[in-house]
Amino acid sequence: MKKLTIFYRISDKGNIKDRLHSVNNRSCLEVFLKEFPSPMIEMIADNVSEETWRWLKSYKFKKLHRSSLGNSGSFWYCYRLAMQLPPDECVYFVENDYIHLPNSKRVLMEGLAIADYVTLYDHPDKYVDGFNPAVKNGGEKSKVLLSKSTHWKVTNSTTMTFASNVACLRNDQLFFKCYSIGILKKGFPILKRFQGGSCPDDYRIFNTLRLLKRRVLISPLPGYSTHGEKQFLAPFGKWEDCLQRSEAGLHAERQNYFASEAP
Repeated sequence: MKKLTIFYRISDKGNIKDRLHSVNNRSCLEVFLKEFPSPMIEMIADNVSEETWRWLKSYKFKKLHRSSLGNSGSFWYCYRLAMQLPPDECVYFVENDYIHLPNSKRVLMEGLAIADYVTLYDHPDKYVDGFNPAVKNGGEKSKVLLSKSTHWKVTNSTTMTFASNVACLRNDQLFFKCYSIGILKKGFPILKRFQGGSCPDDYRIFNTLRLLKRRVLISPLPGYSTHGEKQFLAPFGKWEDCLQRSEAGLHAERQNYFASEAP
């Protein structure tokens, strides 16, 4: 199996969203660590408090970076770090408000064996007219693939939580740079789409790669991860149960720890 490095971005800032009650930096990371061990993770702590920084330092991450770059800036920082890895290594970029189901790592690696780009998130915008320009009559034109553990569909776009290999990312870096931090200076309204923004334009990135470079992006059916925003939960996943089980397990671990420390 190919080596996998994870670039996990966490922040105390961001837009206020209507998320599941249990979704926060700590709960999502703890669930993630059940599938992806901390030594695989380069953690990028962008615009975090001292309390969050101390909490993150308690883990044994591969590396821990601290920055104040914002959404697009911190993503591009991760991308540049990925460019330093060997070309055959796999990379998973992860945002801090995603829930992952059991067996996510195994499924992710299966996907990377059959496609250029992989997301574990079956985004509900692929089933509702109006959210995604490529969706009509409740669906998108696609192709269904099969790996050892699940079915996959070819999809037109995803969020900035996705995986690929370094060789592919090197070939496509112009597109990611263009629609995250931008490739031109600001001040020319007619060229605005090439000047970047506060958040990466994920739809434009993956749709452009699909149309111009024939890149294949796949997502499992049903999904193995979801964004924590209630409006955009992946279909059929028992996401709240996943978070609650994790919290229950952490509570038991804490109780056992304190019991062992008692005189």
